[in-house]
Amino acid sequence: MEAELAGATLRIDFPHPVDTARAAELTDWLRDVAGSVAAVSGRFPVRDVRVRVVESSRGDGTPISFGRVLRNDGHTVDLFVDMERPIAEFYGDWEATHEFSHLLLPRISVRQRWISEGFASYYQNVLMARAGQYTPRQAIDKLSQGFSRGRASSPAMSPNEAARAGMRHARYKIYWSGAAIALLADVELRERSGGSESLDTVLERFQHCCLPSQRRWSGRALFAQFDRLIDEPVFMPLYRRYADAPGFPDVDEVLSRDIVEEAIIAVRTSTN
Repeated sequence: MEAELAGATLRIDFPHPVDTARAAELTDWLRDVAGSVAAVSGRFPVRDVRVRVVESSRGDGTPISFGRVLRNDGHTVDLFVDMERPIAEFYGDWEATHEFSHLLLPRISVRQRWISEGFASYYQNVLMARAGQYTPRQAIDKLSQGFSRGRASSPAMSPNEAARAGMRHARYKIYWSGAAIALLADVELRERSGGSESLDTVLERFQHCCLPSQRRWSGRALFAQFDRLIDEPVFMPLYRRYADAPGFPDVDEVLSRDIVEEAIIAVRTSTN
């Protein structure tokens, strides 16, 4: 099946056989998830994406057991799902939002995997709240819980060291140190500009200048490009401060600021 969205086409492959009504409601759900990502910049970050819905028998009690993004030949999002779960559970699950959020960034070096996983982890919570699937308080709590897991994960490692060590050794450091840096950048941009700049606007400008991209970006190259799109540097100072520093960014006070709920999270993009 195909679904049109903000100038992009979602080409959706379902397992066979699939009930027509079930395929239709899952297509609507995928369109809504992709729409929440498109709302970051006003259009979906790539023009054409293939979504492969793969039936999973893992039985872990969630509608989506695993997801991944492949960029070898175009853009493909694989979602391994329990086709029997009610559609309301799909709307309440963060996995698809996380995977679609990866497309806001280009392919990034595995040495800085904390950026790609971290920004997607940040946006999975922000966008679920904007779409009305989380309350603002729930989104903030989920971010806080993620930061706590990241802080406890491999505390002697820096984000770059964690990326080199890999998921088996430093999973939560990889996912949540990048999310912490995304939050710090977003808040700094909004506060210093009076709301005229944000992580959303940086990604919008990056989309217009640099996506789609065939190259694999280093973290330094990506953050340097982000800084070229704003008035004063934000991203490279954060990179220099945290990328090779052990421990975890101090984000508790920043997360508690009113701007997080009032300007970042509580922006509704859906009536679902």
